[in-house]
Amino acid sequence: MKTVIFASVIAGLAGLANADTVANWDFNDQGLPGGTGFGFTTSDFPYSADLGSGEMTIANFDATESGGVYTYIQSFAGTTLLALDGNSGGSFAFQNGPGGSNNGAQAIFSFDGSGYTDLEIDFARRGTSTGPDSLVIEMFDGTTSLGIAATIDGVQSSSWNANNFDLSALVGVADASVVFTFDGGSTSSESGNNRIDNVTISGAVPAPGAAALLGLGGLVATRRRRA
Repeated sequence: MKTVIFASVIAGLAGLANADTVANWDFNDQGLPGGTGFGFTTSDFPYSADLGSGEMTIANFDATESGGVYTYIQSFAGTTLLALDGNSGGSFAFQNGPGGSNNGAQAIFSFDGSGYTDLEIDFARRGTSTGPDSLVIEMFDGTTSLGIAATIDGVQSSSWNANNFDLSALVGVADASVVFTFDGGSTSSESGNNRIDNVTISGAVPAPGAAALLGLGGLVATRRRRA
């Protein structure tokens, strides 16, 4: 009976955890030429997390640039929606590019998922009527896909909307990444776009006391088996 009670206490305490921001990108301080609404520079990536630890990179995109500034990777005005500090600044946006050259472009958010449980991602998104109408969010351990977290189809509204998706497949993964793939943008409108802002990956950190009790519980169970 005492063993059952002890195990129940351990199980209960193991559920105690502290919520934590793993990595956050608010795009409010990227120092773009002339302020927000201009292209990201070729030296902006990898783009370190504004809070926490992580990196954002880009792939499969139209790399047209002038003077070291990308033509079709822009920072438009952002939003306070889901902003951790309540402030609004810039955002991140792939424009369609000529002939839809940015269809299939990817924004990759990399982080260390080890030591966390209950991982999830939040971000704000909006778009234009000619911008990408498909966003696929895929989870990776290194180069190995761990599955699709979400597929969002349909033309985006011009108003910011909040998004939240589960990343439990990345719990315990040290070389974790979340890949946003944008597709379906108009091939006749270079400026059509999708914008994302306030991208936050969060998780729960097991409380130290709970972790210690879990270890003690394992020791007790081992001794009982030996007995």
